[in-house]
Amino acid sequence: MKYFLLALIITITTFAQQEKFIGEAKPGTIIFAKADSIKQILFNDKPILFNKDGNFIFGFDKEDEGEFELKIIKKNKKEVTYKYNLTKIEYDKQELSLSKKMVNPPKKFLSRIKKESVQLKNARKKLLHNTKDFYLSGFSFPVKNVRITSQFGLNRILNGQQKNFHNGIDFGGSEGDSIFAIADGIVQFVGKNFYYNGNFILVDHGQGLNSIYLHLSKILVKNNQTVKKGELIGLMGSTGRATGPHLHLGVQWFNKRIDPMTVLNLNLE
Repeated sequence: MKYFLLALIITITTFAQQEKFIGEAKPGTIIFAKADSIKQILFNDKPILFNKDGNFIFGFDKEDEGEFELKIIKKNKKEVTYKYNLTKIEYDKQELSLSKKMVNPPKKFLSRIKKESVQLKNARKKLLHNTKDFYLSGFSFPVKNVRITSQFGLNRILNGQQKNFHNGIDFGGSEGDSIFAIADGIVQFVGKNFYYNGNFILVDHGQGLNSIYLHLSKILVKNNQTVKKGELIGLMGSTGRATGPHLHLGVQWFNKRIDPMTVLNLNLE
C-alpha cells in the first residue's frame, strides 16, 4: 500500500514514529492510515478500530465542521495527536418529480417504513467490532459504463418539498445492467422490496467502512457471503423510490456519510 505523509499538527512527547495517511480531511471524506505499536486510537475521544498491522480508517460526515482530533496512543504510552479543522461545504440543489406516495407515504405504509429502518440500523450495528481490513483490496467502480446522474450531497427538493440531502451517487444505466462490489467485503445485509431502498445489498469492508447498493432488480448474493472487488453482486433496476433504472451507491464509515467518489478515486495499491 502506498501512503503520503500528513503534516503533524501537534506531537506529544515524541517524534520517533511517523504515521502514514491517504486521503483529504474535509466533510464527506475518509482517510486510510497506518501506524506502528498502537495501543489505542481515539477520534474525538472515542476509540476506533485498528488491526494487528496498524491499519485503520477514520472519516468525516457530509455535515461535519469545526475541529476534530485524532490521538494515537503507543504501546510505550507515548502519544501522537493530529488536529483537523473542517470548513462546511455548500452543495447544489436538485429538483425531482416523483409519485406522491414516494414523497409523502400514506399512513398505511408508515409502520412498514419504520420497521425497515430499524432492520437496516440493526445490520449496521454489527459493523462496530469488525477489525478486518477488507478495504485494502482497493476500490473499483460498481458499473461497467460510468454515467453519473446525481452527485453526492445535493439538497433534494421532491415535488416542491425540501427533503434530505442525497447521501450517495446515482449511476445511470439500463434494467439488468451488472452491479459489482466496489471492494472486498462480507455481505452484511440483503434487503428485499423495501419501501424506499427497493432491493439492496449492504457490504461490510471492515473497521466500520461499508457500501450499499440500492434499487436492484435482482440480488445475486446472500447474507454473510464473502465478495471480492469487482465481483458481480446484483443487477440494476428501479425498485423502491426511483424514477427509472439506476444504481444508488452509498458509502459510510459507521454513521458518517461519505462521498463515494472520494473512495473510488483513491489508489491503495
